[in-house]
Amino acid sequence: MKKLTTILLAFLTVLTLSGCQKKIVATISVSDGSEGGMQAEMKEKSTLKDLFDEYSKDTDFTYELDEEGYIVSINGKENDESGYWEILLNDELLDDVIGNTVLNDKDVCSVRYIPNESDLILGGWEIAEVAREDLAEDEKANFEKAMETVLGEEYEPVCVIAKQLVSGTNYAYLARRTTVSDDPDSSFCIVTVYVNLDGEAELKSVSDINIADIQTLEDKDELLLGGWEVTDTGKPGTLGSAEVQESFDKATEELVGVGYNPIQLLATQLVNGTNYIAMVRGRVIDSDDTLKLYIMSWYEDLDGNSTITDIRELDLNCYVE
Repeated sequence: MKKLTTILLAFLTVLTLSGCQKKIVATISVSDGSEGGMQAEMKEKSTLKDLFDEYSKDTDFTYELDEEGYIVSINGKENDESGYWEILLNDELLDDVIGNTVLNDKDVCSVRYIPNESDLILGGWEIAEVAREDLAEDEKANFEKAMETVLGEEYEPVCVIAKQLVSGTNYAYLARRTTVSDDPDSSFCIVTVYVNLDGEAELKSVSDINIADIQTLEDKDELLLGGWEVTDTGKPGTLGSAEVQESFDKATEELVGVGYNPIQLLATQLVNGTNYIAMVRGRVIDSDDTLKLYIMSWYEDLDGNSTITDIRELDLNCYVE
């Protein structure tokens, strides 16, 4: 009987220890041009390496360590002269190997790739490839969520013009703002929205695009003041009308070397003919160069002849926080 009791107690002890093993929940998010992540339930005292291994089971995530346990590559992209990987744990830069880093409950790990200085675009801002008709549902929902506490003005998002990977993502939207009043006033602006790793959207800044003083990377001549009319957003993917698109096409048909695609007609000015100002995207033709944002001005005379009057790269850093 005593022996049976001893065996039973031993069995209960093992059962208790295994059944009451404490669990923790940890989150991992990886950004390397395409974003992915997961939330995993881990055993207590699991390490960051265990979380990496867990993430590797059901995804295409891969990583390689050197002999000391430091990251050599993630998803086939190595630490080299082109850039390097950063690992943040609860927004703090990790200064130890992942095998030595013990996780606590609700820890959040962010893994992100940092291009070297020569590969950075506007301090980490990457110009969006998509055209405005491709405004994704989540991008639209994030914009609306961020702007829901703004009163007295209405904002219509045109498109995401740039993104910046941080601990989460910053989005730069081109938007049209209209005051809610008896005499409404409209202007285009750049709205910066931060979306954290949990998908929560927060408004960071709203910066007006002053037609008479658009901030570019080059000095510019003063625009003719007065008479500028801020345009409607128009149909997605166009400059607002077939006539303006035709005028743009005529003005740019002689340009060589760089291909320009319109994003939004910002304003028009009636003179002896019409002046136009638009935001466009441009890239050197047949190259792997990154996209850039430009402010393009052109003039159409009364006979329908169109001529480029100015092309300057937009200084996005003046409009984002």
